[in-house]
Amino acid sequence: MNVVTADGETRRVTPRSEPDLFWALLGGKGNFGVVTEIEFEVFPVTRFYGGGLFFAGEHLAQVLDAWRAWLPTVGEETTSSLGIQRLPDVPVLPEPLRGAFVIHLRIGHLSWAAEGAELIAPLRESAPVLIDLVEEKSFTSIGEIHMDPVDPMPYFDRSLCLTEFSEKTAQTLVELTGAGSGCALATVEIRALGGAFDMEAEFPNAVPSRGLPYVVFAFAVGASDQAETLRADLARLVDGLAPWAAERGMINFLCVVAASRVRHVF
Repeated sequence: MNVVTADGETRRVTPRSEPDLFWALLGGKGNFGVVTEIEFEVFPVTRFYGGGLFFAGEHLAQVLDAWRAWLPTVGEETTSSLGIQRLPDVPVLPEPLRGAFVIHLRIGHLSWAAEGAELIAPLRESAPVLIDLVEEKSFTSIGEIHMDPVDPMPYFDRSLCLTEFSEKTAQTLVELTGAGSGCALATVEIRALGGAFDMEAEFPNAVPSRGLPYVVFAFAVGASDQAETLRADLARLVDGLAPWAAERGMINFLCVVAASRVRHVF
C-alpha cells in the first residue's frame, strides 16, 4: 500500500519493506497515515445468503436465547449480529418498523438459499417475524445485512468486548435494554466474532479482535445539548455489562471517554 505519513513522506508499505508500519495500519484505524493506494486479495464470491430478520422488541429474551443456542452450531461460512433498536418515526421505514422497538437479527452465510434456509430455521422460528429480508443476494448487496444509515447524524457511542455471552449476560441485557427498561439508545448491537475472525494472518498485524468472541456497540442519536443524558444512558449499559467485559477493546469502535482508556486499548 502507499501511505502518506505525518512527516509528508509518501511511503510504499509492505510486510517486508515497512513491517512495523504495516503492522500498525492493519488494525490501528486512522492514526498512522493516509492510505492513498491499497492492494488486497479477494475471494471468488459473487452471491451469499443473508439479510435481516425483524422481531418485535417484546420477544427480546426468547430471540436472544435462540441466537445464543444457534451460534455454536454454525461454521466459519456464517456470521451474525443482533441489534436491539428503537427506530425513528420516519417515512423511509416500512410501517411495522416506523417508530418501533425491534430486534434486528442479521445474517451472512456463504452458501445457496436452500442450505441457508435450513441453517437459520431455528432463528425464524424463535418468535413471530415482523419482516423477513433474508434471501440469496448478489455480493454487491452486502450492505443489506445491517442496513446501516449512510447519511451523517449526530450521535454518541460506546463499545466493549465480551469474554462470553452466557444466559446471565443475556438476562442482564434484557434488563438493561428490554421493554420497561427505560433504555433510549437507538441501537445496542452484539456482534459474534470468533470463527474466521480468529484466523492468524499471513503477516503480523494489529487487528485486536482475535480470541474475543463478542463485541457490543451502542449509540444514541442526539445533538450536543443532549450529551449528558445520552452519555449517561450509554454508561449505564457499559457498566451493567462490566462483569463480562474483556480487557482488550476494538479500536474501530473506540470512543473518547477517557484518555487513559484510549492509551490502554492501544
